[in-house]
Amino acid sequence: MDEPLMLMIRDTYRLWSNYMKKIAAEVGIPDSYRMVLTFLLHHPGSSQKEVAEYRNITTSSISQTVKEMMLTGYLTKEADGKDQRYVRLFLTEKGEACAREIRRKVRCADRKISGLFTEEREQQMKRLLLELSGILEKEIEP
Repeated sequence: MDEPLMLMIRDTYRLWSNYMKKIAAEVGIPDSYRMVLTFLLHHPGSSQKEVAEYRNITTSSISQTVKEMMLTGYLTKEADGKDQRYVRLFLTEKGEACAREIRRKVRCADRKISGLFTEEREQQMKRLLLELSGILEKEIEP
């Protein structure tokens, strides 16, 4: 275990990220749709800018994904009732069903992983990760 901590975390994240890509493929969508679908499931009516910020990508990048998702029947756009200049994104029935299936598969994988640890160890890892996040926010973020 000579590997630096953050490299080990990166490698663990890559494994999880690859699994998320596999889930997207299993439900028949490009991986670029996955986070948009799950974000809108929890935040219906969000703007493209809000989705882009969540995904940590540019609004022009999300614009193309949104366009594709509308053409394939996963999303709809609606003008904001208070200000017609703003457009809100909503899942279609197809999009919501897909997002729920993704969430179900992720929760199943999470339960499987959590089941490999005692409750005490899992809580300990969560506390350490929260502590690490706090350190990163204070020490590294501008």
